[in-house]
Amino acid sequence: MKKTLLILTLVLFGAVVNQAAAQVTKIGYVRVNDILGLMPELAAEKVNLDTVGQQFVKDSIMPRLNYIQSEYQKKLQEYADSTKPKSVRDIIGKELQSYQDELGQAESFIQQVLQSKQQEFLEPYITKARKAIDAVAKKKGYTYVVSPESLLVAPEQDNLLVSVLTELGIKIPAQLQQPTPKPAGKN
Repeated sequence: MKKTLLILTLVLFGAVVNQAAAQVTKIGYVRVNDILGLMPELAAEKVNLDTVGQQFVKDSIMPRLNYIQSEYQKKLQEYADSTKPKSVRDIIGKELQSYQDELGQAESFIQQVLQSKQQEFLEPYITKARKAIDAVAKKKGYTYVVSPESLLVAPEQDNLLVSVLTELGIKIPAQLQQPTPKPAGKN
């Protein structure tokens, strides 16, 4: 009987602890991109993320692509020369295919480089935003902070954008400011 009572007490205690733990879990949400878009450091630099990395591509990748393009044109002319033996034309054909493959993959490679350069450029700003999100989450008692895209229901009071902007010392845009309630009885 004592053993059963002890087990029952432990089960009830576990249920109470689980219930208490469930009540403490708070989930907030914020988009890091929304924070980045309002950072004055990025606005002051008049950053157009589409141009980040363009100079690198121009200086580092385009010379190689231009070289490959000119070599491709030369090999194409050589391949078209019907006086060359078939074995030589077969070798040239393989070189042409190699150049075609490299040129075909160039666009994808350039996009990867641009995305990498953009990410590299934004990393200090993202780090700053995440530190502010962590600070706000601790202050407000949030256990988790997620991106709102992953939520089906997202109560406005758990949107941490304004609090994070305040933590960063960023002026809150008018569209994000809460309207001040009118005193009762006045219209």
